[in-house]
Amino acid sequence: MTMTFAERADQLCDRLRDMEHHAEEGDQLFYCAYLLGLLGLHSSAEGEGKEAFDQDFTTILQETLDAEGVTTSDQANITSLWQTVCSK
Repeated sequence: MTMTFAERADQLCDRLRDMEHHAEEGDQLFYCAYLLGLLGLHSSAEGEGKEAFDQDFTTILQETLDAEGVTTSDQANITSLWQTVCSK
């Protein structure tokens, strides 16, 4: 059965909340919170498929990071966390 975008967003949010709960440093908490906020905004998007959601969200994430002027190191860390969460 194909996963809807809302189901995938929920799945990823659960993983991020778990990681956030175990985070030991402020930066990690910030990265989790950043992704959770953006996922919350994107979770209502219509569509199906885990890979399609991940690709769409990766594009939105990069556009948002650029638009908000997030530092290069924070962008790298947020992107890395996103890739970790997706691959679990």
